[in-house]
Amino acid sequence: MKSTKLLFAVLFAVISLVSCKLSTEDLTKEVKKSMTESKQFKESSIKINSLILTKKSGNEYDGVLQTNEPNGEFTYKVMVVYDGDNMTWEIKE
Repeated sequence: MKSTKLLFAVLFAVISLVSCKLSTEDLTKEVKKSMTESKQFKESSIKINSLILTKKSGNEYDGVLQTNEPNGEFTYKVMVVYDGDNMTWEIKE
């Protein structure tokens, strides 16, 4: 009986931790928000037309970013790492 309760407690903890992670769609929204709030985007008047993220493996995502900038429209590759709590993004030119 004691081991059954422990098993349920562990399963509940695992399910709770997994459910805290963002979906790819929600992560995309968070990355876009982070980009638009960054100094790089603000100072350069860069507007995001679209961002599409695809899970690569583990906690890595590849993305395609389309922007509208003072010199025209551009497309970039983006790399995102998300561990469930923290997220980083990098534009690959």
